[in-house]
Amino acid sequence: MNSSADIWLAFAGTFSMLFLVLAVLILIFFLIKKFLTAKGGKKGKNFIRVLSVHHFSPKEKIVLVDVLGESILIGVTPTNISKISSLEKKIDLSKGDDEVPARFSDFLSQKLKNSFQPRRNLETKPALEKENA
Repeated sequence: MNSSADIWLAFAGTFSMLFLVLAVLILIFFLIKKFLTAKGGKKGKNFIRVLSVHHFSPKEKIVLVDVLGESILIGVTPTNISKISSLEKKIDLSKGDDEVPARFSDFLSQKLKNSFQPRRNLETKPALEKENA
């Protein structure tokens, strides 16, 4: 009976050390990620930018990519990524006022601002035209 209790104690000790090592490992990865992003580890220059994406189906799309100043049109499927064309024209897709905001909070604030603007009553316009006539 004593040997059975020793086996269970060894089993519990082994798994408790395993969980301790995994917890320390996860903590180390979390701290590395936090300190790298705080010091600007991901703020390097973007040599590859996605200019536009058009989805044909849930798994098929065409993507316009800018790589080191060269615009490339690629097709993406679940099994293949292929270059369709390299564009010679310089494409300027700078953000304009009519473009949809990238963040949801910006989109929501823009829609809320537009919804609270006073709307012109359509019934008052014919009444004003009758008065002027």
